Amino acid sequence: MTLGRILVTGGNGLLGPYVCEAFEDCDVTVASRTSPANACDFTDRGDVEKLVTQSRPDTVLHLAALTNVDLCEAEPEKADLQNRQAVAHIVSALPKTTTLAYISTDQVYSGTGAPFAEAETGPINVYGKSKLVGEEAALSHGRTICFRTNLFGPSRTEGRSSLSDFVVSNLSRGREITVFDDIFFSPLHMRTLSAYLRKALDAELTGVFNLGCREGASKADFAFMIAEHLELSTTAATVAGSDTMPGRAPRPADMRMDVARLEAALGEAMPTLDMEVRKL
Repeated sequence: MTLGRILVTGGNGLLGPYVCEAFEDCDVTVASRTSPANACDFTDRGDVEKLVTQSRPDTVLHLAALTNVDLCEAEPEKADLQNRQAVAHIVSALPKTTTLAYISTDQVYSGTGAPFAEAETGPINVYGKSKLVGEEAALSHGRTICFRTNLFGPSRTEGRSSLSDFVVSNLSRGREITVFDDIFFSPLHMRTLSAYLRKALDAELTGVFNLGCREGASKADFAFMIAEHLELSTTAATVAGSDTMPGRAPRPADMRMDVARLEAALGEAMPTLDMEVRKL
């Protein structure tokens, strides 16, 4: 598939630099709320229409979102505005021939009954609910692919850090951290995630796909895998249950995803979490 002109929204977020790198041979326009060249408030329909008119994209990679789970829980209207209405504004501004890729989350699942296939949604917090209705808005466009995912890797964005950054930064300095043994997930390194986004678009896939590693692990095991790979001491790490952090928004206990649908569509096996950690 010829991707043509590409518009990346939220390009200054955690994932944005990796996505831009994966499409560096393409004609890419990066837009965000704070972008000096292409500033856009995606919750403002007029702003979005102006951006689309000026950039004339053949493909839109929509990364912009409100991902702070606790903030979404506290301010559901803001979550809806940024995670659903902003998507609806993009869809309304796009020609029917434009391809839209929407990055969603593994928090659209309930946390009970993993690994989850794509049809088994049941979000338990405002963030997951807002992203699920955001998917629905994106899919109303027709030429849309939605990826439910979780990610890690070294941040290339000032002021933003990933879970792996948190683990590496603290363990390398001997700072105490608590790692949860009752929260499970199946994340990908951001470089891998971006590469699969490119593969899926090249293959002209549409619909909803789980994009994660095979099998997954607890967040505690993930931290210890990083420590082993980077030869970091774990004496400062305490293993505990997530109930030691009261006052947080509810989160799914198990977000591991069944990636068989994407594997079948692309004709290849997804990497294991150990393989992904070794990319750090």
